[in-house]
Amino acid sequence: MFIRLILLFAIIAILLWLIKRLFVEDPAPREIEHHTKTRSENMRQCKFCGVHAPETSIVLVNGNPYCSQDHADRDQQ
Repeated sequence: MFIRLILLFAIIAILLWLIKRLFVEDPAPREIEHHTKTRSENMRQCKFCGVHAPETSIVLVNGNPYCSQDHADRDQQ
């Protein structure tokens, strides 16, 4: 009996949610905000391994781009 009551309540809640979604329009549609949050960034290729990394994370040593300080150190040896 208790399970039937819970099941009935769940069905009624789903129906009310569906009716609300169908008949109530969003007063102000949300604009896609990912354009303002994401910015493209230039990529540089690591001289040691060839992996492309964003310019902001590149390590420059003697004008050569590296994806990490470890690769810069290993290439200098």
